[in-house]
Amino acid sequence: MGQQPRIHVPEEAEPRAVPEPGPAKRWRAGKPGIPDGPDEWPERGRFSTTGPDPGYALRLISLIGVPEDDGRLRRVVTGLMLARSAELGRAPVPEDLDVALMLCGYGHGLPDYLVQRRRRWLDAVPHEQRPGETAVAEIDRDLLALTPAQLREALGRTDAG
Repeated sequence: MGQQPRIHVPEEAEPRAVPEPGPAKRWRAGKPGIPDGPDEWPERGRFSTTGPDPGYALRLISLIGVPEDDGRLRRVVTGLMLARSAELGRAPVPEDLDVALMLCGYGHGLPDYLVQRRRRWLDAVPHEQRPGETAVAEIDRDLLALTPAQLREALGRTDAG
């Protein structure tokens, strides 16, 4: 839009080249798991990508439920759901719960070694700092990215872990 020829615009009303006030310096998140800068972003570790909404995994578990009323199982399933959703770069969804339960050995026609592994994971829960840390460390990231149908096929044909 043009400016009227007889109106004088003072210099302080002109658009600024540099935003004022400047960006915050030395800002710290103050919460564990939230990177404070590019140099603190994890590089493909056990919990490499921070999940966008980890609390929603707990809500899904409370709405849908798990096969056994065991707090340790909820912690393992939560850890696996968070790892899968972070691997896929989105918030947890009900499919993450299906995959986590399958990895724990719940489902028809799954190999027996999954049940043995779940028992080991449940025994490790009281010693973990993060929910399901042992389970997440032992699961291959490629398995986490599979759909439930693909995972069932992969678990049926190999001793995947």
